Amino acid sequence: MVATIRLLIGLVGSLSLLYQASAEPLIQDQVRIMALGLLARPPLPKLNATNIDLPLPYSQIRFVGTQPEPPQLRPYCGYGAAYDWPHEGHGSYLATYIAQATVPIPDALPNTPLTQPLLQSWLRNPRVSRPDQPVDIILMHLGTNDIWQNRTKEDIVAAYSVLLNQMRAVNPRVRLLVAQILPMEPANCPGCAAKVQQLNQYISVWAQVVNSQVNPNVRPVRLVDQYTGSNATRYTTDGVHPNARGDEAIAQRWLGSVLEAVEAVVDERLLP
Repeated sequence: MVATIRLLIGLVGSLSLLYQASAEPLIQDQVRIMALGLLARPPLPKLNATNIDLPLPYSQIRFVGTQPEPPQLRPYCGYGAAYDWPHEGHGSYLATYIAQATVPIPDALPNTPLTQPLLQSWLRNPRVSRPDQPVDIILMHLGTNDIWQNRTKEDIVAAYSVLLNQMRAVNPRVRLLVAQILPMEPANCPGCAAKVQQLNQYISVWAQVVNSQVNPNVRPVRLVDQYTGSNATRYTTDGVHPNARGDEAIAQRWLGSVLEAVEAVVDERLLP
């Protein structure tokens, strides 16, 4: 999505102000960030450290996913820098579907599970991570299609819990940034606007409940309000999909939380 390109442009500028370049890298491992959900596409760029001179340690940021966009979408990336855009955006996917779906485990050994959760297959994909370098930060914007397909708010937040548990099973220290979803007013769903408001209230309560469960081995969930200040009439093309103004607003709302999460990952790695 164009919004995420703008996010990365802002990320470059903001991090340049936060840190000065060092003679030695502060971290060696890349900070891996996955954008998960319908609104992760198209396209999601990745900072290419060989072409963008970022202050250390932010030259190590890498956006990851199993879904590169097709070549015909590359003109979106005309910002004078080299990008690619792996992501985990899947058109028409529901949070409730992703939470329950399973896929075969390649080369499963005898007497071991033959399947794994779909999300974990993405997180463990060799193009996304290594056993010693799992995904550090996940930006999750899911629920729009669930509302559109008349799933209940209770079922959607229950799916969030399943997805969070799947993430933490792969990396207990993963930092989840979860969006309160955008307003939506599609012509074929007159009740969607009110349902989005109700879901966002549930998402806020869900995050509070999750974070109240004290566990020193996991990291808190960060809520990102993508709803407040947005408008389905002015910021979308059809009551759902963002226009250029909507893209800009989405990027600005993600940016602060992404910066904080990256800093937290880096600080944690610097601890003795």
